[in-house]
Amino acid sequence: MELQPRHSWFQRPQHSIKNLCRITHEVRFVENLRGLYSARFSKTGKVIAAGFGSGSIQIWNGETGELEETLRSGLASSMPIMCCRFNPIHNEIFYASSACGMIFACNTHTKEISRFVIEPKNEVNTIDVNITGDYLVSGGKDAAVRLYNTQTAKLILVYKNKEVLTESKIANFHRMRIFAAKFHKEYPDLIITGGWDDTVRIWDIRVPTGSIRIIKGPHICGDAIDMHETCILTGSWIVRDSLQVWDLTSAKLIDTINPYNRLSTLNGEFLYAVQYFNGNSHGDLVLAGGSGTGVVEVISLKEKKVMGNFGANRPIFTIDSYQTTIIFGGMESVLKLGDYNSFNSNC
Repeated sequence: MELQPRHSWFQRPQHSIKNLCRITHEVRFVENLRGLYSARFSKTGKVIAAGFGSGSIQIWNGETGELEETLRSGLASSMPIMCCRFNPIHNEIFYASSACGMIFACNTHTKEISRFVIEPKNEVNTIDVNITGDYLVSGGKDAAVRLYNTQTAKLILVYKNKEVLTESKIANFHRMRIFAAKFHKEYPDLIITGGWDDTVRIWDIRVPTGSIRIIKGPHICGDAIDMHETCILTGSWIVRDSLQVWDLTSAKLIDTINPYNRLSTLNGEFLYAVQYFNGNSHGDLVLAGGSGTGVVEVISLKEKKVMGNFGANRPIFTIDSYQTTIIFGGMESVLKLGDYNSFNSNC
């Protein structure tokens, strides 16, 4: 009797899912790479940048997932490559951040890799480049948000409370590890970050004093923030109510998305990665994966419905999409490429 209230949310009516997703390629890699932490399409979709738990950085073919080059092999003592991001202007350049505090600059044409910056005693969990290609933002273990010039690697701005973090002094800064940082896709001065302190913060790099708005609630543990126009999508590493949409201008909750046809699971949701689907320009379809659901889902925000899913045997850390192609991976030693057949959808 005691278990009934605790698991009552699992007792939803079951609905069948007409699965519009199909796997097109499965690319196995060796187990000593220790999992896929980040995989990202280039702007043209021709290249995938990949970062592994072993510290390795590789370039893969964007259509087949086949290995084209290993830029960094990694060592037994190397820390994971946590995040990869392409420069939207210089498409041959991507950056890769490491839990050792290093950010690398990589060139897909020359196959060269170099040190961009190092953040001593930090673990750089997340990076992003703004739409003009001028700035790179980083976030990690020390709860600081740093802004760099991509041409000179010069540190421009640091958002971090340098005083003792008391409740009265943390209003404008993160106080725990940061796991997601995203520039707005239209406004080059806006950054959204989130992490362990159950806040998502909105920053304007023209305002050096701290975050300009705070969203309270989302527990971000991976690449689980994205934006579409004035909407912010968050995925929390929590049992339920993990997928939410927020208003950028007011920082207020718009909706919590609990698809009515999602299959019940005692494992909960626990999202590590969410993203607006690139193959849907209206901002209705999103991708979500983590360690609870056992799938990567394509979800309609408007219908609150799972439109399709891809099976996952182990936790998913990374998701990306280019047009209708979706890539994802995590602790299973495989990169999966799939397709969402939106032509058969009512969206």
